[in-house]
Amino acid sequence: MMKTTAVLLLAVLLAVLAAAAESPRIIWEWNAKDGAPAGAELVRQPGEPAFLRVRGPAAPAFAIDGALLKGKMVTVEGVVRGEKLGRKFGDCLKLIPDYRPFDKYRENWGYRPAPPVAREKSDWERSFGSWRIPPYAGNFKLVLGDAGQEGVADYREIRILEVPAPEAPASGVNRAPLQKTPKYRGAMAGNLKNEEDFRIFAEEWGGNLIRWQFLQGGPAVFPDAESYLKWGRDRIGELRRVLPFFRKYGIKVVIDLHRSPGEMNDINNNLGLWTKERQDAVLRLWREIAAAFNGDPVLYGYDLVNEPIDKVYDVRSDALDWDRFAEKLAREIRSIDPVTPIIVETSYNPRPLNLPNIIYSPHFYEPGEYTHQGIRARSMVGPYPDPAKGWNREWIRLMAEPMRQFQLKYNVPIYVGEFGVIRWAPGGAQWLDDWISVFEEYGWDWSFHAYREWSGWSVEHSDDKNLEQPVSDTARKQVLLKYFKRNTR
Repeated sequence: MMKTTAVLLLAVLLAVLAAAAESPRIIWEWNAKDGAPAGAELVRQPGEPAFLRVRGPAAPAFAIDGALLKGKMVTVEGVVRGEKLGRKFGDCLKLIPDYRPFDKYRENWGYRPAPPVAREKSDWERSFGSWRIPPYAGNFKLVLGDAGQEGVADYREIRILEVPAPEAPASGVNRAPLQKTPKYRGAMAGNLKNEEDFRIFAEEWGGNLIRWQFLQGGPAVFPDAESYLKWGRDRIGELRRVLPFFRKYGIKVVIDLHRSPGEMNDINNNLGLWTKERQDAVLRLWREIAAAFNGDPVLYGYDLVNEPIDKVYDVRSDALDWDRFAEKLAREIRSIDPVTPIIVETSYNPRPLNLPNIIYSPHFYEPGEYTHQGIRARSMVGPYPDPAKGWNREWIRLMAEPMRQFQLKYNVPIYVGEFGVIRWAPGGAQWLDDWISVFEEYGWDWSFHAYREWSGWSVEHSDDKNLEQPVSDTARKQVLLKYFKRNTR
């Protein structure tokens, strides 16, 4: 009995120690004795902790030593209240690189989870955001976000927390030599219903891979797991109906879970994945997908989640960050389907999974202001290449360099799941050619965005934004066909 009790106590102790190891560590914290940064005032009121007050349009900032952050995932948190707040309240605190050139690689720190939304008044509420800091980063500014032109925002309990890193992966998980030449060159799609679309893509274009999106239908946010699972089963049924066309024309398929149960922004980044309930729903759906297509040789791989942007991940929640959640999904799929490759989308600071047969998948749209110009309210910025901005093929190689170094360090395959340029961007054909030439140089398989989806990304539509009818040919299409000719079946 005493031995059993001792064993139980040891188990409890180990569990406590494990939990403690997972607790976030404070790596920076504002203290009232340090005073207020320029543009803010230190306020002390009887019976309240001291706080900082910001009056719009000021946006004061703390200088943060990059050595504290680089190579880590961090969460910035604070308790905030205010009136006439000019930005989305959940985005009051933000890290901004304070080093040049901060765009040496592909950080694109300008991406926000959602468009700014004004907030008239709020009481004290916790605000937070998470960032993955690249290992080459310099110093940062921690900005106490815009209080609007006339607003007032109060801040207290401002901290930067380190999200505990997963265990270091075992070396040598992937021992096969890296391919020197792409084997699969294709496109994204998800709404093809006619055999003719598949025939044209394979026989006339020469494509041999489609990244098939599970995207269509469903509400903006699923109310519960069962409604999400029903939506997913419908997508499984759709793919089953067209799989004979994939087989007939020798096209491999990536199953791309393009949406999670929660919120997405206007470019389909998955933002609402960071609750345990939603993550459990995704896990349940992947069990069904893996069971439905287990080991089918037509599959190129299972793409776990499209663009899982974890800036809104909360380190204090019971959900998992992307590194841990991706590994959990991969292990669950492996228990059902031991052979189909698993595709993990990567971030600025990727970590490899301690599993075999994993493919890592970046998406490239850099420079984002160029490739997305003229979409909705985005401004037009001009051509590519642009000597004044430094945009050329060498700059593109720099954008791809962190992923190339990750590949070489861990000997892992890379598949570029998405890249594309809006059709009316001047110089789009050259942009496509430069990016694809880098993929070819590194031996990365790729799928462009997109084949017969929205006309804005179509290479079968004119460079003229005002023309909505397909045309017989474009320079962008010719770039793709040039590289598709290298495919074999």
